[in-house]
Amino acid sequence: MSFDLVPDEVSLARAQLASGLATVAEATLRRRIARLEVEGPGGYEEIDAARALLAQAIWRQGRPVAAGAVIDRIRASSPERRTPVVLLMEAEASAAAGQAERANAQMERVLSEIGVDEAWRLRAGTPSRLSWPVPVSLRARRPPPPAVAPPPEQLPQRTAAGHARLEGARMAYGAGEHERGDRELALAVRLDPELASEGIALLEPTLGRQPPADRLVLYGDLLRAVGRQADASVAYDRAAGA
Repeated sequence: MSFDLVPDEVSLARAQLASGLATVAEATLRRRIARLEVEGPGGYEEIDAARALLAQAIWRQGRPVAAGAVIDRIRASSPERRTPVVLLMEAEASAAAGQAERANAQMERVLSEIGVDEAWRLRAGTPSRLSWPVPVSLRARRPPPPAVAPPPEQLPQRTAAGHARLEGARMAYGAGEHERGDRELALAVRLDPELASEGIALLEPTLGRQPPADRLVLYGDLLRAVGRQADASVAYDRAAGA
């Protein structure tokens, strides 16, 4: 009595591959293929299936060119030549052989037939010379933008100090002491930015037709603080040319 051992040996080889024993699976399949070839005609489909699995065992060991040579021995009419994993290995073999254009075309065919996720699953981490796309689920997610901290609350004592400096600037300008007035005004706005509009009203009458650069810079800072960017730029340009 004879028994057909193909299903058992193929199942064994598949289990060996799944366990990461690619070299053991290769030996199992080579023995089975040799036995089938000795038995003579009639076992073509079984040999094709065994060779497809043998190619995978070899490819998993990082030998894509050798795997491609095994695939070439599978009959062109065999359904095994059109399975996704065989098509994928053919692309890898072409890439390893330096046939970049052909390899990319074969990769695109695989992706169009089974998609990015399934191609990634079939590869199972096997090294590749091709740039296989990464599934969306595995792509690094961008971290959320950092939360913008709310502006710190203006402390009452800073507001009071700012108003005191503003009054000091008013008195200095009234006495014609522009340098002291500018110092007081600059401090006032730093203590309380809300005082910038009042500072502009104090400073503008004292500028004259040709104010020095430092006064124009202060004027530009006050204008920018109240959102008048264009006017601030004009003041800065005048300061640069003063």
